[in-house]
Amino acid sequence: MDKSKKKQRNAESRSAKKSPLSGAFLQTREWAKFQSATGKKTLWVDGVLVLYSPIAFGLSYAYVPRPQQLDKKKLEAIITKAKEDGCVFVRVDPIESLPVCKQSVIKVKDHQPAVTRIIDLIQSEEDLLSSMKSKTRYNVRLAKKKGVEIKKARGPWGIKKFIRLVDKTAKRHSFGLHSEDYYKEMISSLSGEEATAHLFVARYNKKSRAAALVLRHGNTATYLHGGSSEKDKNVMAPYLLHWTIMQWAKKHGCHYYDLWGVAPEGKKDHRLQGVSRFKEGFGGVVVEYPGTFEIPIRQFWYSLIRAYRHIK
Repeated sequence: MDKSKKKQRNAESRSAKKSPLSGAFLQTREWAKFQSATGKKTLWVDGVLVLYSPIAFGLSYAYVPRPQQLDKKKLEAIITKAKEDGCVFVRVDPIESLPVCKQSVIKVKDHQPAVTRIIDLIQSEEDLLSSMKSKTRYNVRLAKKKGVEIKKARGPWGIKKFIRLVDKTAKRHSFGLHSEDYYKEMISSLSGEEATAHLFVARYNKKSRAAALVLRHGNTATYLHGGSSEKDKNVMAPYLLHWTIMQWAKKHGCHYYDLWGVAPEGKKDHRLQGVSRFKEGFGGVVVEYPGTFEIPIRQFWYSLIRAYRHIK
């Protein structure tokens, strides 16, 4: 094994051992504020954020996103509270395996990314570049040579550019898109001590060609949403965009850059396969989580909701 590959392998091993809790921002006060602004009821049960979301037939369910240190006692307290409040089921995206509980547990479609790619920013910039795939490294340098500029965006201008590029990407790849008000509220709510949202825009010839919404929490910067234009694809703006975000995150004390969602290994038909190849080029390690589980509380209504989902 040559020195460069050995260095990369050592960096990956080091990163894998110290990987952060991906999605830990989902248990912050800022995220609770944002979810409350979008119409969800938020409450804290034994220090764990629980969201009540409406579903069909005027019913609701309790959702626990990425809880940390979720033991049996806390889980049972959440279930009891949800039952008292008339929820149909409890949905959980655990960091580790779900604690054993008295109720039945059903594995369902992932709600949050169960697989992600995380880059160790503790490395030097030289090592970060050498850990990238050669084509990605080349595209980063090409974008810089072509004159692509990355700007930290603020206010209405930044949101407008971001929304336009995300909209173009959503239409191009046929996936769902949140409303403009949703993103505005996210950026407004996520501006506290625990979690802050930041917008970055890549421009070429004074035209916006790529944008990213990044959330900083603790020692981790997470790439939440992004978009790009089909115009001027040859200048490789998205590559310089992410490299600049990595540099910014490193400068501001972040140890990790979480690319937030990639396709599971071996699933070539997964909807994230295309973007996963792009993210893979930046290096890092793949980190997997258990996925999403549902715990039925009101069995009749839960069965009806499951049937409704299947038909829909």
